[in-house]
Amino acid sequence: MRFAGIIALSALMLASTSAVAKKPMAWPTGIYSNVRMSAETGDLGGMEARFYEENGEHMVEFVWCEGWCNQTYTSKLTRYDNGFEFHYTEVYEGGEGTTKSDYHFVAWPDGKKLKISAWQGRESLDYEGKPQVLRRIKQPF
Repeated sequence: MRFAGIIALSALMLASTSAVAKKPMAWPTGIYSNVRMSAETGDLGGMEARFYEENGEHMVEFVWCEGWCNQTYTSKLTRYDNGFEFHYTEVYEGGEGTTKSDYHFVAWPDGKKLKISAWQGRESLDYEGKPQVLRRIKQPF
């Protein structure tokens, strides 16, 4: 009798745990940006990310503008409990050969905004230790 009670209690706990299990975070969609033009120099700075689904995969088209928006990268998006991550490899061709730099990004929602932190290898690229804050926009900058 006691064993049956333990089994019933265990089943009830499992049912209640699954009932209150956290629903997976929704995949981001649309365009988020904080790209701005400097009034003094005309330089562009900031990040822009377009999130979409293609062939059942969640993707991000991403550009990081530093002076100008030179290169757009497309990467698969991975979802975790508290956010998303993506990465790309930038290839430089020069007189000394080919150099590759790996960049890693973590994005997470903050209300209607999206925050993104960046790393090159183990080095954080966040300006003053703070993530970039991107707002939802209707069309690319």
